[in-house]
Amino acid sequence: MKTLNSDMLLWNTFQKGDKEAFARIYNLYVEDLLSYGYRVTSNRQLIKDSIQDLFLHLWLHRENLSETDSVKFYLFRSLRNRIIRNMEKGPVSSDNSYPDRLENVVGDLPFEHDLMQRETDDAQILRLKHAIEKLSKRQQEVILFRYHHDFSLEQIAQLMHLNNQSVRNLLHRAISQLRGTFEVAGWIFLVVLGLA
Repeated sequence: MKTLNSDMLLWNTFQKGDKEAFARIYNLYVEDLLSYGYRVTSNRQLIKDSIQDLFLHLWLHRENLSETDSVKFYLFRSLRNRIIRNMEKGPVSSDNSYPDRLENVVGDLPFEHDLMQRETDDAQILRLKHAIEKLSKRQQEVILFRYHHDFSLEQIAQLMHLNNQSVRNLLHRAISQLRGTFEVAGWIFLVVLGLA
């Protein structure tokens, strides 16, 4: 199979029944989907089952799926909907561990590697982690979508079932809270992270 340069080409190749394209989509996104699933529920089995259901559905209905120029966004939206449907079908354990799952947010964010090379003060990272944990669940989610997954504000609005202005407001409040947590040195830290 030729190297696929774009999401649209990869998606179109998969829709034509190319098993290699399907495997590539799975391999490219399964880890991100697992990580994202934990933002929706802490039920690991439900997440795994929902991902399996999602990919089975994709393969079986590939010819009838809508086109997309962002496979990742399509998969995130589909997984969220599938998890919610599966949760409605039966009882699941309550999700009260959201802050614990945020423990890896700093490590998950794409700037973490560069940050570790530039920033020698581990206390700053710990302070940022604690600051993120103090944000509301929705603010944590919008920060994750925007700065980890690089979703546009429109895509975030669709994923979170909000309008664009609500997403902007959530993001603004989250960044304002993070700025307020840090002094001048911390402000530079946030600029480095791209959150300022």
